[in-house]
Amino acid sequence: MLQCYAPVDEIFSSIQGEGIYAGAHQVFVRFCGCNLNCSYCDTLQALAMDVTHCRVENTPLCRDFSTLKNPLSVEDVINSIERLWSSSTRHVSLTGGEPLLQSVFIKQLAEGTDYPLYLETNSTLPFEAESIADVIDIAACDIKLKEHHASDNYAALFDRTLETIQEFYNNCEVFIKIIILPETTTDSLLPAVKAVADIDSCIPVVLQPVSSHALNTLHLIELMDAAGEYLDCVRVIPQMHKLLGLL
Repeated sequence: MLQCYAPVDEIFSSIQGEGIYAGAHQVFVRFCGCNLNCSYCDTLQALAMDVTHCRVENTPLCRDFSTLKNPLSVEDVINSIERLWSSSTRHVSLTGGEPLLQSVFIKQLAEGTDYPLYLETNSTLPFEAESIADVIDIAACDIKLKEHHASDNYAALFDRTLETIQEFYNNCEVFIKIIILPETTTDSLLPAVKAVADIDSCIPVVLQPVSSHALNTLHLIELMDAAGEYLDCVRVIPQMHKLLGLL
């Protein structure tokens, strides 16, 4: 089999700061490129495909980076993961950008390693999701709301999101993450909540307040209560890695 190559922004060790696995030690592989342009994006450096070099941490959590020329081979990525893996590491987090744009690479990566794969996805590429869902252990699936301004055609985006989530639900552990903006209302949130409940009301849903604004606890509780009418597991979890000063 010919070895795949992919543009990668960075590979590093850190503590997962989002979702139901917040606090878990992971090795992060941040792929370049994204098919969306969300208003709150905090990884703008990873949006472009033409990043010339990938920075790779040499020692876990030490921020001692060297560089590799893009695109990276599967072997390059596996070697970097092996160097950063330690006894407390639990998963390889495939993030971005949007990692599903590199689905062929991820499939080959999974064939070359036994490390548990934790995918962080915007959930808008169902065909690519179908192609790798069986090699993913945990899928952290975003649902975009209208106020995120991720696409000019929100209805089509939402349909693709539900298809993507269903693919992962059929094959691996899934939880949902929804970014909460100050302007998010129960009316904008509930279509997403009801759609998840139609798949399985036991799927955990995380309401993640956007980090660029101060927390409004009453607002979050109002949204949490509304979601709780339909879902068995709703949590409010901010970005913990930013509170810890980590990548």
